[in-house]
Amino acid sequence: MKKIVLIFIMAIAMTTHLMALDIVPQATVHLRDGQVLEGVITSRTEHQLVLSTLDGVNHIIDIKDIDHIEHAASKKNYDTARFRGFIDVGYSLGVGSPRNNFWLIETSFGCAITPRAYLGAGIGIHSFSPVLKSYPQRTDKAQPEPNDPKWRYPFIPIYAEGRYSFKNESHNTPWVSLKVGATFINHKGFYTSPSLGYHFKSNQFFSFNVGVGYALHTAHYKLWCTGDAPGAIPDKSGSSYLDKNTMFHNFFVKAGIEF
Repeated sequence: MKKIVLIFIMAIAMTTHLMALDIVPQATVHLRDGQVLEGVITSRTEHQLVLSTLDGVNHIIDIKDIDHIEHAASKKNYDTARFRGFIDVGYSLGVGSPRNNFWLIETSFGCAITPRAYLGAGIGIHSFSPVLKSYPQRTDKAQPEPNDPKWRYPFIPIYAEGRYSFKNESHNTPWVSLKVGATFINHKGFYTSPSLGYHFKSNQFFSFNVGVGYALHTAHYKLWCTGDAPGAIPDKSGSSYLDKNTMFHNFFVKAGIEF
């Protein structure tokens, strides 16, 4: 619980900092009819944008009439670029039996196929830590002892992601996301994760996201047992085990940046 509270405190602090950095860029809008307008983009939707020129006039321009937009800033034009990148960190609590808790780092890179819809792919690192009391008892010990799966390596899911924002990303907006993939490195199994959250606009270069969600991993682990147990597999250590296949269910909170 302390870890979750810490994440939320960091999220609030980062949000406050990003909001303080909110800037509106100077822009030059080139229209298809050859007209050129200079000013500040004050709002933008899927169909039109509003450009406030230096003489104080607000021009409402249809997106279809725009040839291209130039920004005075030399950094990435977040307002018009289709490329998107996400980096998130968070913490996840397991439910059910057996279960694991884990820290997560997740990335996703892809394309905004519409002003609201994103499609991409990414890779994550999930550092599994078993909740031992949720695992079955070892049967090869005289005294009862929880089976320790000893996750020596993190789960590394590789996935495709689809995301939909309820408003254009130039605004603060809720979003929903679905990741589907598998783990191939260190462990093998299916992975999927639906989530929902909130997008905080900061400036045209990057923004901030917070979210909650559910993660499902399928994987197998060794349940240590006596050598005469049905299906027992000899281990090089001299002990025997059962190869258990199961699903791990987790709920998580996360925060990150989008650029």
